[in-house]
Amino acid sequence: MTLCLSTGSVWKAAGSRGRIGTIYLVEELFSELVDGIELCFMDPEGFEEFELDEKSIKFLKRMKFNSLHAPIIEYGKNQQSEKILEKINKIGQEINLKHVTFHPNHVKDFSILKKLEFKTCIENMRAGESHKDWQYPKEINEFLEKEKDFGFCFDITHAMSNGIKPKEFIELLGEKISCVHLNATDKEGVHSHNFVFNSSKQVQEKIEPVFALDVPLIIEVAVEKEKIKLIKKEISFVRKKL
Repeated sequence: MTLCLSTGSVWKAAGSRGRIGTIYLVEELFSELVDGIELCFMDPEGFEEFELDEKSIKFLKRMKFNSLHAPIIEYGKNQQSEKILEKINKIGQEINLKHVTFHPNHVKDFSILKKLEFKTCIENMRAGESHKDWQYPKEINEFLEKEKDFGFCFDITHAMSNGIKPKEFIELLGEKISCVHLNATDKEGVHSHNFVFNSSKQVQEKIEPVFALDVPLIIEVAVEKEKIKLIKKEISFVRKKL
């Protein structure tokens, strides 16, 4: 099993070191504990300014599985989309990217994403007025049946915030699942990205089927700086499940 860590999990701890600092932090604290990294970007401005340096490239090249969470814009046939996709390809060539994940509710033209040189995944979305589509197994499956070039990044918290058990996604989508965003939430309608290890027994039981999947698991949590070392407990907990 491949266990990875999203740089978004250490974002708050990186502080003034910014996005490149998240990579340094993962290397300093977790490099011997995980098999890969997901470079997490949400805002387009930060992504457009971001550049890998020699130190980060050297580290990421040692990893078994590198992925990237694409910034959120309205993807279509426009200059900004072209620019971002070109940069994703550039980063991919530098560090051997395997997957790139998009929030599908922000994609107006999926054909534009086929310009990428790597596996392109869509992600199930969380509960909320701004995420009315792309929430449920059936609609994700219908898209993937039509667009067979795309993969699926299954986000556990997004599913559970909609009141959907992970097994419902697994039973319908099965081999279409390309990777998993591993996190937990205790309340329906709430999409807080918590650790699995200190979630309730009931939540852990719902997540248990995920550990049988033969796909990369990407720890994607939201932690404050003072709790960053708890990521080691999460890694240990997950390793024992695999």
